[in-house]
Amino acid sequence: MTKNKFLILFAIFLLNSCSFFTKKVETLASPQFSNPTLEKTLKKDLFCKNTKSFQLLFDDEISQKNYLPIIANLFEKKSNRFIQKVVILSLLEMLRRPDAVSPEARFQFLLHYNNQDFYFDIYPKNPEDNKAVSYLKGLDLLLKHFDKPSSLLSLAESVDRQLPANLTIGPELENFLISYKNEISKNNSLSETFQKGDEVLTKYETFKRISLKKVLLEFGSKLYLADSIYNLEKNPWKIINQQNLPKDIQCNFDLNSEDTLKDQVSQNEDKKNHYFALKDKNDYFVAISSLVYQKPIKSLTSTYFIKSKSTLFPIPICQFMNTGNKITLLSTSGRNSSQHLKHLASYDVGLSENFQSLNELLKFSRHLFLSNPDRILYESKKGRKSQLDYFLSMNFPIYHIESLGDIIGVAQFNSPENSNTSLFIDERSKTRLWCGQ
Repeated sequence: MTKNKFLILFAIFLLNSCSFFTKKVETLASPQFSNPTLEKTLKKDLFCKNTKSFQLLFDDEISQKNYLPIIANLFEKKSNRFIQKVVILSLLEMLRRPDAVSPEARFQFLLHYNNQDFYFDIYPKNPEDNKAVSYLKGLDLLLKHFDKPSSLLSLAESVDRQLPANLTIGPELENFLISYKNEISKNNSLSETFQKGDEVLTKYETFKRISLKKVLLEFGSKLYLADSIYNLEKNPWKIINQQNLPKDIQCNFDLNSEDTLKDQVSQNEDKKNHYFALKDKNDYFVAISSLVYQKPIKSLTSTYFIKSKSTLFPIPICQFMNTGNKITLLSTSGRNSSQHLKHLASYDVGLSENFQSLNELLKFSRHLFLSNPDRILYESKKGRKSQLDYFLSMNFPIYHIESLGDIIGVAQFNSPENSNTSLFIDERSKTRLWCGQ
């Protein structure tokens, strides 16, 4: 099949999918719709019903259980301003998830603060620069832009004083340790931290955390945090110029572009994305750390962080705005993850009027068109027969997959009575959303 024919069929599908999907949403959103079995299986909050509450995203249920008390202790001082809480949480994430958050990681974050929106993307100008610590640079930038009285070193020292000496291994860190057990055993810093005898640590076991002050003294100098070695992109949105797409969409990639082989190759097993978020009153912060492991696996100097590079491409993000409502989606997982946002744009996700209707769109079956060779990955158990029949008519190889993608975000829905804002997560994800009081 030629590339042009592939694109034409893709466009036809998008047009057709809008009509049958709209009917599906209308059915599910009706007052008569009820599925007690489904409701019983959803044991986690996908958005916060009390949207005025303090909200946090955790990577899994074990982390939620172990770190909620720690975060509560770190945030208990009423003198902690929102930006200070943001930086404290970011430092904790670096300490407890060294497999996914490194001083060298690319750092993207969305910030709604003092009724203003900001989006930053921090990464090295030279991907091979061994002095670039983009994640720490991002935290330094946050304080300098939004909380000048604070310093990164003083906050690090405060966290050091309040945190326990040992942190708990979660499922994702456990998977990393098992996968790279042999390489870890050959590295002194990693084996001292993550091995007990000849075996790596497993979930629920603890490891001795590194001192943040030590990290900042080693990597927080002017040599490492100089503006000249980083791309510090502020609000790097792309303009949408296509007649069949509404103008109230902005993304950090070209929504009209064709996925390329380069994009596919960039999604490999050595890449790791990690996200976290918090909302406090009217302010919120959503962050993504992205890195690529350097092989063989080894430590960053004498720390237990994994030697890595910043990713070449940002995580795909889109904002949809309509009549005062604003929905921000981040597609954080899988190959060609921007496709999921393109499909949601074609389904008019920006027209969602509440969290229930947004949730129905996110639950809807997903698919991916992949090339070399041409094929379709499809969540057939979530789909409808009409959708499967359409795919079959395209004469493409179709492969069933249980789950595709991982989408998180934040949405604000305005009504004449009030404004409701909440973080939200995807039911496909292991992520947990905590809705405080």
